[in-house]
Amino acid sequence: MTLSARLTLWHASLLVLILAAFAVVSYRTLDSSLRAETDRVLRERADHAALAVQAIANVSLAGISPGLSGEFASPGIYVQVLDEGGRIVARSANLGADALPVHANRLAEVLVGRSFYDTESIGGQHVRLYHRPIMREGRIVGAVEVGGSLHNVEDTLARLAAIFGISIVIALIVAAVGSYVLTHISLRPLTRLADHAAHIERARDLVARIPDSGPSDEVGRLTVTFNDMLARLETAFNAQQHFLAEAAHELRTPLASLLGNADLLTRYGDDPDSRATALAAIRIEGRRTARLLSDLLLSVQADAGWRLELRPTPLAEVLHSVVENSRIHTDGVTIALDDLPPITVLGDADRLKQVFFNLVDNALRHTPAAGVISIQSTVVSGQSSATHAQLITDDWLLTTVTDTGEGILPDALPHIFDRFYRAPGNSRGSGLGLAIARWIVEQHGGRIEVESEVGQGSIFRVWLPIMSMSS
Repeated sequence: MTLSARLTLWHASLLVLILAAFAVVSYRTLDSSLRAETDRVLRERADHAALAVQAIANVSLAGISPGLSGEFASPGIYVQVLDEGGRIVARSANLGADALPVHANRLAEVLVGRSFYDTESIGGQHVRLYHRPIMREGRIVGAVEVGGSLHNVEDTLARLAAIFGISIVIALIVAAVGSYVLTHISLRPLTRLADHAAHIERARDLVARIPDSGPSDEVGRLTVTFNDMLARLETAFNAQQHFLAEAAHELRTPLASLLGNADLLTRYGDDPDSRATALAAIRIEGRRTARLLSDLLLSVQADAGWRLELRPTPLAEVLHSVVENSRIHTDGVTIALDDLPPITVLGDADRLKQVFFNLVDNALRHTPAAGVISIQSTVVSGQSSATHAQLITDDWLLTTVTDTGEGILPDALPHIFDRFYRAPGNSRGSGLGLAIARWIVEQHGGRIEVESEVGQGSIFRVWLPIMSMSS
């Protein structure tokens, strides 16, 4: 069933329920009102007749006139008087030769002082009856029986029920047609939206957008949201394509070098110097390829929402390990590690080593011989962090990696943490190291910043929330 049909069905059903409830309430209210009015008239007529009979002094009921006066002979109201034995001693003129039914059990109830109503079918129609006793000198001497036809009441109620029924049917038809038309018109923008979306899906055209020419209602907001989603999908798809292209490009270079050196081994394997040179190059390119593949895998895991497992980690051990492993690649550059405070952070030791090794390695590539790379750590208090609920202080550890290298161009500074970004004129590195470093630091609840001046060097600042400080 289509959405238009479902909405039409719901609207029509709701309208029918409302009208039916109104009809039932109105019918019952009128029914109760008309029957109450009939009962009131019967009771008044019975009281009138009883008082008239009671007012005839010293005359037994058997001696009163058998024909009640004309005031009792109103249309549809019938009155008769019974003595204690149940004999009819008087009746209203409109009864003629007929009589209201007399039942011994009802008479017995009246003779003990009860007044009551009941309904009986007489001559094919319902008649409402009212019974009350006649009192003389404190004693019950007979009964008055008053009947009223319910034909007019039932006829009125039947006509009202017919009017309600016809009205509900007409309202249902009008509501169904009107609701369907209005719903179809209201859903037309959604239909167009679905058609455009289907066309985009079939054409696989993420550049296309859905035209937004309607008001800023729910459908308009849906169109804007859908276009925003398409824009994000286009960006993600382009980033994926760029990622794959860059990854293929980065892998092509070391693989080509590996194959070239393998060919050299095949040709000049008997020459010890050539063999040593080729093997050294293969080892270098192999390590480079392994590191690149590791960075690519970590980058993909980061996009997939992978999380690091954080444990209490002494940062001093991490930095000492990074410096020791980096000194074999210094090429005349001095690496200075200041004394570190005994600080424990909640982190992943291997990934923190990767962060600082990337920073130091990046500084080594851009710092000439006789340059200096300095690593310092200080505690900064009073900056709260809500990233990790496990943290017990508001203190941060600020670690800076400062070099005296060539610096970073101002136009490149906003992009150096982007994946595969390399500053103009820089062909070294894969462009993944700093992007991965930022992701790792953010996984630790921290942040990484850079400040640089061309010709003066760069300062990378890594902020990490402190778990505790040893005494």
